[in-house]
Amino acid sequence: MAANITKLVCRRLSTSSALRQDLVKTPIPVFGISGTYAHALYSAASKAKAKSEVAQDLTTLQEILKNQKVADYMHDPFVETSNKLGLLKEVASKVKMTSTVVNFFGVLADNRRLNLVGETAEVYARIMSAERGEVPATVTTATEMDVKQRKNLEAALTKFLKPNEKLMLTTKVDPTILGGIIVDIGDKYTDMKYVDMSTASKVALYSDLIRQNV
Repeated sequence: MAANITKLVCRRLSTSSALRQDLVKTPIPVFGISGTYAHALYSAASKAKAKSEVAQDLTTLQEILKNQKVADYMHDPFVETSNKLGLLKEVASKVKMTSTVVNFFGVLADNRRLNLVGETAEVYARIMSAERGEVPATVTTATEMDVKQRKNLEAALTKFLKPNEKLMLTTKVDPTILGGIIVDIGDKYTDMKYVDMSTASKVALYSDLIRQNV
C-alpha cells in the first residue's frame, strides 16, 4: 500500500518519463505517511539530479516553520488548503526553490497533507544524512563533559561504527542520573544501541535486589 502511494506521489512530482520508473532506494528505511512522501521526494530529486538543492530548500523551509505563527497556520485545519499552498509558493518564489519542491507542495495540497510538510522535510534531511554515512548518537551525563572527555568518548563510540560511517554526537546533561553515562547510538531508522551505565540505574537495580531479598 505504502509503496503504491509512494510511486503515485513520485509520478506526480514531475511529468518526466525518467521519474516514472522504479523508485530510487533510500539508504535507510523510512516509515509512516511522512516517510512515504520523503521517499517519493528523494526519488524524484535523485532522478532530477537535485538532491542537494532540494535538501537546501527544505532546510530553508524548516527555518521558516520555526516561526510559531507560520507553524500554527500550516497546522490549522480551518485554514483553506489553497491558502496554505499559496503561502508556500510565495516563499518558494522569493527564495527560488527548485521546481521539484514546488511540485511537491502541490502534491501535498492535492492530498490535503500540507500539515506534514515539516515532518517530511525532517525525514528527507535524515535520508540525506544517512547517505553521507552520518550516525546520530546521544550521550547523557550528570554533569557537563570537558573537551578531553568528549574527545575520548567520541573515539570510543566511533569503534562501534563501520569504516564509512561518521559519528554525529549530541550531549545532554541530566543531574537526575546522579553519575555515570547513558549512550544511545542510532535512531528509529537504524539499529539502536542503548547502554545505561548511570548511577541512578545501578541504585534502582540494587534497590530491587534488596527488596527481593527481604
